[in-house]
Amino acid sequence: MRLKNGEVLLLWPLALHVLTAGYYYKDGSKHQAIDLRTNQGGGIVKPVYAAEDGTVDWVQEWDGHTKTGMQSYGTALLIRHAEYAGVSLQTRYAHLSRLCVECGQQVKEGQLIGYTGETGNVYGAHLHFEVILGGVRRNPLVWLDDDFTTADGDVYTYGAGEHAVTRPEDAQSPEAPAFAPARLQTITIGPVSQGDADAILAVCVRRGLDKQGLYRSAWANDAHTVQTITIGPVTRGDADAVLLCCVGRGLTDAGLYKSKWEG
Repeated sequence: MRLKNGEVLLLWPLALHVLTAGYYYKDGSKHQAIDLRTNQGGGIVKPVYAAEDGTVDWVQEWDGHTKTGMQSYGTALLIRHAEYAGVSLQTRYAHLSRLCVECGQQVKEGQLIGYTGETGNVYGAHLHFEVILGGVRRNPLVWLDDDFTTADGDVYTYGAGEHAVTRPEDAQSPEAPAFAPARLQTITIGPVSQGDADAILAVCVRRGLDKQGLYRSAWANDAHTVQTITIGPVTRGDADAVLLCCVGRGLTDAGLYKSKWEG
């Protein structure tokens, strides 16, 4: 968002604000980004939100093996925001497992744009986040508020003269993005038979939810004849596709489909 004093206050792209690496690595070499922890509650796939209104300038799908050049970013995207001080302002989000936007699409601050993962040149899942001003990567923490912690005391935060953006008292909390479609759903289905489970899994495979760790199944009895399925958190479109499958198989009428909003 643009503040009255002319500063830019970006939204944290993840709900969890734990830095594992700063603008400089621990050995003093330049990182020119921040890394944010995504492993929480046993899962690494978390929703990623647009830091500010803008237009998706570039998207990339990882080829699955190359870890050099732009492919080192893995599945990634770049958003162009309104200019700041007469020069371009962009944000980049890398190592994603899935994109939810396409190049040229206009997005709003807080809109769901993808999911975290561990694609590209990574050693463990995290979100790589860059702020690019006039084509030069800057310390992202200078564009965010101070609502964060570090994984340990050696993570670089601010250099001389650098500081967080002061959040006005009347500004919306970063934990509650204003853009409503960013809300996600978690779905629980079951216990269901193997046939129903296979049909639901097929829907999730078509939408890539299994590869992102968003589909989980467990046997609901010792005889291994029925399963309980958990899906999510997923977007409204993914949830609707799963719901349609469940309606067609009579699982909703049987009370075997439950959904709750996240956040």
